[in-house]
Amino acid sequence: MNDTDILAELADILAAPEPLTPETPLEPPLTWDSMALLAYLAFLRFRFNKLLPGVSCKDFRTVADLLAHTHV
Repeated sequence: MNDTDILAELADILAAPEPLTPETPLEPPLTWDSMALLAYLAFLRFRFNKLLPGVSCKDFRTVADLLAHTHV
C-alpha cells in the first residue's frame, strides 16, 4: 500500500471534503473524533498488523502524524 492509497483511506476515515496532504491539520472540516480514532486504529490493525493505544494519538495534529504509524 503506497502513500496515495493510505491518504485515500485516511480521507474516508476523516470524511475529508478534499484530498489530504501530510500537512493537512486534523481540525474542521475534518472529522477527527472518537469514531475516526477507532476507524484509524482498526485500519492500522487490519492493513498493517499494528496495534497502537488510542491514548498515544491524543497529540496528533496533522495527517503526517497519522501517516507516521503506517510505515515500518
